[in-house]
Amino acid sequence: MARKKIHGVLLLDKPVGISSNSALQQARWLYQAEKAGHGGTLDPFASGLLPVLFGEAAKFGRYYLDGDKTYEATLAFGYETDSGDLTGTPTRHAPVPNLDCVDWAALCARFSGAQQQTPPAYSALKIGGERAYDLARRGETPELAARPITIHELHYLGPDPAVADSARFRVRCSKGTYIRSLLQDLAAALDSAGHTAALRRLAVAQHHDMTPLATLRDWQENGDEAAMQRILLPLDTCTAHLPRLDIPAAKQRFIRNGNDIACANAGGEYALYADGTFIGVGLGKDDRIYPVRLCALPPIG
Repeated sequence: MARKKIHGVLLLDKPVGISSNSALQQARWLYQAEKAGHGGTLDPFASGLLPVLFGEAAKFGRYYLDGDKTYEATLAFGYETDSGDLTGTPTRHAPVPNLDCVDWAALCARFSGAQQQTPPAYSALKIGGERAYDLARRGETPELAARPITIHELHYLGPDPAVADSARFRVRCSKGTYIRSLLQDLAAALDSAGHTAALRRLAVAQHHDMTPLATLRDWQENGDEAAMQRILLPLDTCTAHLPRLDIPAAKQRFIRNGNDIACANAGGEYALYADGTFIGVGLGKDDRIYPVRLCALPPIG
């Protein structure tokens, strides 16, 4: 079957048990799309929102990666693991605190706001050209520097009925935040040890509606192409947070051919439009607009 030139964003609900790349490839196969990427990895044990970027949308994936994310996560007390989650090997045990006596509001307030966070050893960050998780799997201890993050919201939701000695949290955080590290630090603050027992991503860059992979399979098997197309979002979904700049007709040829154009008082990044159609992202500087990333559109003239 020939691959299709599909351009748009699919907000996919990734199930537990498969990698983000596996979910991406399954969605790509169901749509028979020529090209696809995704806007932010979820670990196999995690579920939830995985933005799948078809065609030209893949060029703008970094805007999803840069956006805030919202999660619900379960902290299981009693021991830490080398990976920081339930898939790892226990490394440190500690008594479970009296969870009925914890001042959860105070604990959440303590870990809210701008702060420094040390990423977990099992992370995709590169050290000397190698992924930290590859070093960790070889028994080495990656030296990872603390990085600035922001926890915008942190709320205690109660115990997780499916996990013994647990606490559930809702977190809205900046890019680069590791929920596994946050939950491990929360347990340590209570003189205990803990790991992430469950994780679900609820929102990425203000987008939260998502379609389960199983639903896509049903639609594809039943030939309901209209339903599959209906849930695809337009390219500029990725850049909805950027200010809009409509390019005058006389300057469209220049910008679409990759040239900068005059634009008084321009500063920062803009979502660029020509005759109402999204054409890419530009950077305003020194009263000029410079094309940063453009959709593959035929040149004018």
